[in-house]
Amino acid sequence: MSTPFSQDWTSHIKKAFQDRGGIRVADIAIREYPDETNYIVYVREDDVPEAAVIGNALDEEISSPGDRAFVIVRKAPEELLEKEMKPLPSGVQDSRSTDLSNLISARSRVSEAQPSLSYVKDADRNLFAVNAPRHHLIFGRRGAGKSALLVEARRSLDPESNISSWTNMQTLRNEPAGRVFLHIVEDLLQAVVTRQQRIRSASPISVQVVDVYEEVRSLLSIEAPALDWPTRLIPKVQRTLKRFLDSNGLRLYVFVDDFYYIPRRDQPMLLDMLHGCVRDCDAWLKIASIRHLTRWWQSSPPLGLQTMHDADLLDLDVTLQDPGRAKRFLESILTEYARHVGIPSLSRIFNAPALDRLVLASGAVPRDYLILAQSSILKAQRRQKSKLVGVQDVNQAAGDAVKAKVQELEEDMASDIQSATRTLEALKRVRAFCLEETSHTYFLIGYRDKENAPSYYNVLTDLLDLRLIHLVDDGVSDPHSAGHRSEAYMLDLSQFSGSRLKQGIQVLDFQSGNIISRKTRGSYRGKNAAPKIGDTPLKAIAILRTAPTFSLERVADLAS
Repeated sequence: MSTPFSQDWTSHIKKAFQDRGGIRVADIAIREYPDETNYIVYVREDDVPEAAVIGNALDEEISSPGDRAFVIVRKAPEELLEKEMKPLPSGVQDSRSTDLSNLISARSRVSEAQPSLSYVKDADRNLFAVNAPRHHLIFGRRGAGKSALLVEARRSLDPESNISSWTNMQTLRNEPAGRVFLHIVEDLLQAVVTRQQRIRSASPISVQVVDVYEEVRSLLSIEAPALDWPTRLIPKVQRTLKRFLDSNGLRLYVFVDDFYYIPRRDQPMLLDMLHGCVRDCDAWLKIASIRHLTRWWQSSPPLGLQTMHDADLLDLDVTLQDPGRAKRFLESILTEYARHVGIPSLSRIFNAPALDRLVLASGAVPRDYLILAQSSILKAQRRQKSKLVGVQDVNQAAGDAVKAKVQELEEDMASDIQSATRTLEALKRVRAFCLEETSHTYFLIGYRDKENAPSYYNVLTDLLDLRLIHLVDDGVSDPHSAGHRSEAYMLDLSQFSGSRLKQGIQVLDFQSGNIISRKTRGSYRGKNAAPKIGDTPLKAIAILRTAPTFSLERVADLAS
């Protein structure tokens, strides 16, 4: 069989990288040597690991008995990437915009099986922190990046000195707490057994590990095990882990995602049992959850993980308190997606006000930001001759998102139907206060009110975690009363937007990274109707001070 020309192999290699990994090849350089040909493939830095695997598989395909061929993957220089990206004269109507939409749809949700398209490292160095030998409770709203952080943390571990287990609580949401504990222990022991079999399958520690593993599996096969089984099992697991990790010089990471699916009443006990299993071992719990759906410690009797003593907290939420930072972070994520399909800049498909509105509409939640960007692209494409996504497209996308958010609320609260009903009623009352009573989409909650009625306040924080209201500033001072402070919140854009913004209300907006307050059309527009721009901290606080105060007594009957 004759060997194809080099150019034929070049096309084959490019197609293979695209089809097998969705990787765009910036360029291929060919180096000819006696009896050997090297194809130097240049790709984006984030694609190098996956591209190397594809390249190794291609070596045999493009080699012949008389001429060995090798695919060598290299990071492409930035100037080469920019040159490779063609201009978008038709903007949002270009096929690459559709590719971007499809890519977001496929990759916006992160799981153990599907990591981030490109993990954007945050300013708080959470990835470095979560890999530290310390128990962690990782909090963030739905879509804030908890799973992405855990997946990236697990991927970054050195496999020679670390082992890890992964348990997603969503699949165990209908199991009682005791069986959930057994499932997590089964996962971590399975990781231990697998590694120990590689090291010395016939050693005494191997026999001990397998015995405990089989006992856990046996307990899982029984519907109602004896009441004292945790008392008997926890010391066995702890001793086995300590002996295994110490003798082999290994560290164990136990990743538990979506912990909030477990009923709150059971959470301290479950954490306490897991903590008992890894006590005094080089084994560390990494628990991802939503803060206000999580009860990680109870004082009487003492159960769970006590912060500052047993575990550290990591908060992943990028809020609207610093809109400039939120804008930079979110646009860096979307830019990575855009470049992956050959779009060199977001300005080629979004106008500047639309990018600002995306920050507002998403409440600075990364997954919401991506999904709204995707929906906005589709809406812009339906407009004839449109080249850029505009503010109106984002408003419509936000309005359409309300059904999905309510559905997520019901899913999040599935373990407590009463709680879901209570939260939906709270949303109705906040919405009525903002849109019907005060005509303001933002409001204040006084510190004193919050401290005097914490159970009432928890009703509001459920809305915060479900991205139906957003924190704008956690320390708005009162100019007329020293020492009095308030928290400022904003109603989610989905609650007052659709094909057009609700008219005649005072809204918060963002412009060039600054908070502004303006009144929508439909009411008298005199000298006081001009937008107020918070381009300094003092001006931003002055805007928020004018917001109406929401009394927590309005939700007193909803408090548990």
